[in-house]
Amino acid sequence: MLTKLFGNQQQHQAPVSFIRFSQRLDNDYITRVLTMSCLFLFALTLLMLPAYYFDARVLNFSPIWAKPIKFSLSLGIHFLTLALLAQQLDRQRRTGVILMAFTYLAVASMLFEQLYISVQAARGRASHYNGSTDFESIMYGLMGVGAVNLILVSFVLGLLIYKYGEKTLPGLRLGSILGLTIGSVLTLIYAMTMARAPAHSHLVGDVINHVKIPVVGWSREVGDLRIPHFIATHMMQILPLLGLALDKLKWSPRTIVSLVTIFLVVMSAVFFDWALAGIPVLVV
Repeated sequence: MLTKLFGNQQQHQAPVSFIRFSQRLDNDYITRVLTMSCLFLFALTLLMLPAYYFDARVLNFSPIWAKPIKFSLSLGIHFLTLALLAQQLDRQRRTGVILMAFTYLAVASMLFEQLYISVQAARGRASHYNGSTDFESIMYGLMGVGAVNLILVSFVLGLLIYKYGEKTLPGLRLGSILGLTIGSVLTLIYAMTMARAPAHSHLVGDVINHVKIPVVGWSREVGDLRIPHFIATHMMQILPLLGLALDKLKWSPRTIVSLVTIFLVVMSAVFFDWALAGIPVLVV
């Protein structure tokens, strides 16, 4: 199955790859729904870019379309990651009832969350930490349920790769297992902490000048819980890519992938502790 992803071309396959779209994914319905979800989110990002540049409205000192664009990009990468890493399972396991159930729950959650976040941006209203009305309070709670579904599918995929995944690329396999399982657990922990933050914000401390790190928008004045969340979430891409690179270089992946995993876990934990203490990563 992995040869389909990293070289050989088979009949009836849909084009997607880690780097070049000329490489191939299998054509089963789970791969298709994950791939089409990714393409939908990337297309939605392109549609929202004009709004980002021409809509001058600001919400919480950020461009009002920044949040839906960030979410669509992040979720698009997430679904592309799942589609690619799922190729380590044979088709029977990949299209089995377990992964199918969690995949469709994740896709439904993605559609709900992205639609609500985008509609709220268009209305000039916050989607997160917004309990101004009963409706918005309910929707924020439902987004929390949806976020759990989005994380569960990656954790389940990591377990399935551990139990049934091919072993022809040991670095990719190890990186996928560690990235999907540990990254999912840490992401859930950090996300739940943000959701229950006493100040109803991902920021911890008194913000005065709203100085931020460019592009990512992390605070340079106070603790920001989005930083450890970002590291944990993107372990799901970093570790598989590292493992794959080590496989291509014919290096033993176990030690390097394990050490990088420990480094990322410790770094996210340190930044989490700093954020809770109100300490910014880059002091103004």
